[in-house]
Amino acid sequence: MSKVINIFKGLGYAYIFTLLVILIYNALLTFTKLSSDNTGLVLSIITTFGSAFGGFYACKQIKEKGLIYGLIEGLLYIVFLIVLIFLAKETFSFEMSMLYSTVLTTLAGGIGGIIGVNF
Repeated sequence: MSKVINIFKGLGYAYIFTLLVILIYNALLTFTKLSSDNTGLVLSIITTFGSAFGGFYACKQIKEKGLIYGLIEGLLYIVFLIVLIFLAKETFSFEMSMLYSTVLTTLAGGIGGIIGVNF
């Protein structure tokens, strides 16, 4: 049961990390002359690092099977994010970029989990 709790704590910390970094990025866009041409790429990088951070935290606490628990962390991270996007948008369609994001964040969670176990 403590493994599940650590996975959900990792998800919480991953979303907090993602939210803080997105807020900083938005502040930079607002108050500087930073171009918003690459917003999609930057958001993809931020969510990837958020997933890796969540996998790192969860597996650092669990201390075993970093790849498996990290992949679970990354998959849950992106699934909850897709559900949130589904609820926020008026018309929702699953696009190829979402599949790319799913694979990328799941792998990032696994990598973060491996690093977290060995940290």
